[in-house]
Amino acid sequence: MTTTHPQEIELKLALPPEQAAAFLKRMARRRSVPVKHDLITRYFDTPDFALSALGVALRVRRVGRRWLQTLKTEGERQGGLSRRAEYEMPVAGDAPDWTRFPPEALAWVPEALRDALVPVFETRFHRTAWQLKGKGGAAIEVALDVGEVRAGERSQPICEIELELKAGQPDALFALALEWAAAFDYLPFDVSKAERGVQLAQGEADAPLKSAAMRLDGDMSVEDGFAAIVQACLAQFQSNLPGVFASNDIEHVHQARVALRRLRAALRLYRKACVLPDALMDGLRTLAAALGPARDWDVLLAETLPAIAPHCPDPDAWQRGMQVLEAHRIDVRSAMQTAIRLGHPGAWLLAVQRWLLQRGWRAAPPAQRLIQLSPLEQWARRALQKGHRRVARGARDFDQLEPAQRHALRIAIKRQRYAAEFFQPLFGGYPEGHQRRQARYLAALRDAQDSLGRSNDAHVAWGLLTSGPAVDAGPMGQFVLGWLAAKLAEAANDESAGAVRDILTLKRDW
Repeated sequence: MTTTHPQEIELKLALPPEQAAAFLKRMARRRSVPVKHDLITRYFDTPDFALSALGVALRVRRVGRRWLQTLKTEGERQGGLSRRAEYEMPVAGDAPDWTRFPPEALAWVPEALRDALVPVFETRFHRTAWQLKGKGGAAIEVALDVGEVRAGERSQPICEIELELKAGQPDALFALALEWAAAFDYLPFDVSKAERGVQLAQGEADAPLKSAAMRLDGDMSVEDGFAAIVQACLAQFQSNLPGVFASNDIEHVHQARVALRRLRAALRLYRKACVLPDALMDGLRTLAAALGPARDWDVLLAETLPAIAPHCPDPDAWQRGMQVLEAHRIDVRSAMQTAIRLGHPGAWLLAVQRWLLQRGWRAAPPAQRLIQLSPLEQWARRALQKGHRRVARGARDFDQLEPAQRHALRIAIKRQRYAAEFFQPLFGGYPEGHQRRQARYLAALRDAQDSLGRSNDAHVAWGLLTSGPAVDAGPMGQFVLGWLAAKLAEAANDESAGAVRDILTLKRDW
């Protein structure tokens, strides 16, 4: 008989492979007797992956002597928690049998694609599963999967925990996962095995994730807009975390830091409506502080110094100095990774996601409650206008600003840019001329921020090098300090003046 499960709700956690044995030992203390299986799963798609492009995964899995076919659809994913339609039933062999799927499942796969499906990759892993009771009497299946996903000659390890909700409320999944927070360095993980297999088959590496366009509309309440913006920031941070630990691409660190900066800007923007609890705010500060020094050294080595290198009269001395500074950057990166691990980012992400799910900001005074339920579009207009006034004051007085004041102006411009990007979708249905003005305003904010940022990079580079590494870098370090001193002396005629004043000339109508 065909068995269907209209919706699967699960929380997925990536676990460091070296902690798998400790997790098994911890679970052995529970009364639940584990069920163990060696699972082989074949995933089917067209050679050009048309099925995955539709957000659909089709697999046939061998469990013992039985074969099960499963069709999963794209669904809602937030911080490791996913909700999606799932259709699963037994089949006679190792290929899909379309006659056994119900009509609602068949609707997801165009008939023209069905005959073109072939095996494209497979997973092989050992699963240990426990049936547990969770908060509020919830029924939860906990599974530890250890193995690999393989596509041709390419392979990637699998080591992940899946908590699937069989009955009860999703909050029970977060409550159970947070019990393990102090013992394991897990990270919420939104990428399914099917998606990993597609990436592997196509030869794609995990790329740094930049901020994505928001999905907001004018009918939302202020609190709905807040939740959507925070979710987007968390998703960007979470996606870049594995690369922060494992990749040499410095853009992972950059985008993880951008995500937290955007989050802090959003929390400041909403500070009179939705307030993050102190413990979660402390966690945010800890993680942001850990990323800062590593990013500063990345900018120095990858951006500031390459621009100076062609002017150095002694290439050999430059090369020796760069080796010294590169070794220092590696040490800073290692210290950053240690600091982030000590900040337990996986537990922090889950705690914030749980707070969002519970709408924890609703435990607020009545005045804040009125703001939370007010229309988002009206509130956003006022917030953008207030932020612009702050920027405009600094732009008008730019020539008289001291370096510290220009730094504060750069931060105000950055916050205004983030706010304008957050709320841009609210005005997407307006006339084309309005949208062009929006685009010009955002471009002006970016130009001013970048221009002021170049000046700030010189100040940061000076601070990094005068703290000791420049001495170790020998003649190269002294040459760089001389170059930076000359650049900083030109600050009075900073190129930023024009870019900042351009903001004043643009028409805005939010």
